[in-house]
Amino acid sequence: MRRRILFVDDEPQLLGGLRRMLWDKRDVWDMHFAEGGAQALALLETTPVDVVVSDVRMPGMDGPEFLEAVRQRWPGTIRLILSGHSDRDFIFRSVKPAHQFLSKPCSPRELTTAIDRVLRLADIFTDERVRDAVARVETLPVLPSVFAELTEELRSSNASVNTIGDILARDVGMATGLLRLVNSSFFGMPQRVTSTRQAVTLLGLETIRALVLAHGLFSRFDADRYPGFGLGRLWDHSLRVARMAKVLAALEGADKVEKEACFMAGMVHDVGKLMLAELFEAEYRAVLAATQARNVTPLEAEEGILAVSHAAVGAYLLGLWGFEEAVVFGVAGHHRPGTFGDGPPLAIPLVHAANALDHELVVIHGSYAPHPLDTVALDALGYGGRAEAWREACRDVLQGGDGE
Repeated sequence: MRRRILFVDDEPQLLGGLRRMLWDKRDVWDMHFAEGGAQALALLETTPVDVVVSDVRMPGMDGPEFLEAVRQRWPGTIRLILSGHSDRDFIFRSVKPAHQFLSKPCSPRELTTAIDRVLRLADIFTDERVRDAVARVETLPVLPSVFAELTEELRSSNASVNTIGDILARDVGMATGLLRLVNSSFFGMPQRVTSTRQAVTLLGLETIRALVLAHGLFSRFDADRYPGFGLGRLWDHSLRVARMAKVLAALEGADKVEKEACFMAGMVHDVGKLMLAELFEAEYRAVLAATQARNVTPLEAEEGILAVSHAAVGAYLLGLWGFEEAVVFGVAGHHRPGTFGDGPPLAIPLVHAANALDHELVVIHGSYAPHPLDTVALDALGYGGRAEAWREACRDVLQGGDGE
């Protein structure tokens, strides 16, 4: 079945230009064009679509208002902003309802690549219930203590870029949300940003203040609802996995781009746990209880109770948010590296190894279910016999070395 794509703009000539620009996709996509938000909402009442691509500035109902209406009424619809305007207020208001931001002028190749990428996600992550829930997500939950520290520093007249960056780096939700934004095309960074300090430097304190204090980029995580969910421990583990994955990439002769992708995938590999806790509260409490009562891994408990894993949920969200495919697949395969066939991104086997080795080397509780290396999959992917060298490199990371 052909995928349905809806393009929304208040200028008929621009819609006509899109029709001409995308003529070659007419046999692949069922394309619809609406002049403004009101006409688009009326069309959606009778014709559900997979992806909406909307302009920002439109009279009556602007792009952020329109996309928020779509999020509320058709949450599973993927929502993209396409605009030539760089007005920061429109960008800030688009952060929550839009999954991705595309800037005009946008070549046919750039536009079709972005749409094809998000459509492929639905082919990989097929659970419609989960897709709808994840697509509704606006923000990631963060530690209340870190959020309070961040807001206090931002309100200070002596706020420091480095201090703000360091605070943001202590929470998985904050780091992921900020890096999603700074790497969007609205800000036009010449290279991928993987450091929160660098992101704060590039965006500036005023932008960070507006996003956090005025536009609610983050929401507080209520740990009391989830006994046994240690968000602080989760983030410590994620940072260790990120460092280990980057070191392993260097050990395997990876270039800078691959090393940064491994680091990023390691940093966000467990973000799906936050999503499952927020989206399916009762079920996730049962997951946490099962890991303690039955001594199973969170992955086993999730698949038994929710029929989906944090790896799949996290990867789907990151894909919607425009994270590069190496990161998305590194997250998706960090428990089962053999899932994606021959020649997968380096992040898949290395984030898997870093995650497994961190669980092996950093023992929080001796009775926790083990997370062993999948040596069969690693052998099949060409990494047979590398486990001991990787283990030594990870030990070096834990002792404060960089392994490179």
